[in-house]
Amino acid sequence: MELLLGLIAIAAIGISIIGWLWIVVMAFGEGEPLWGIGCLIISPLCLVYGLLNYQELKIPFMLILGGFIARIAVGAIAVSIS
Repeated sequence: MELLLGLIAIAAIGISIIGWLWIVVMAFGEGEPLWGIGCLIISPLCLVYGLLNYQELKIPFMLILGGFIARIAVGAIAVSIS
């Protein structure tokens, strides 16, 4: 069971990283280098940028949010079976 939870946690982290990179690339691509640098240095800032530009970035925003929720769920399950 621990192996399965570990694999799910790794997949959730991977999904979050993909969403984070997507938002960082879009921030630099929109000609907003300060947002891009901010998202690189302070990763929760990607959520703020994603909310401000939700129409363009709804998929990567949901990837980050879904990965975060999945990691919380895996942690809660791991604690409950221990």
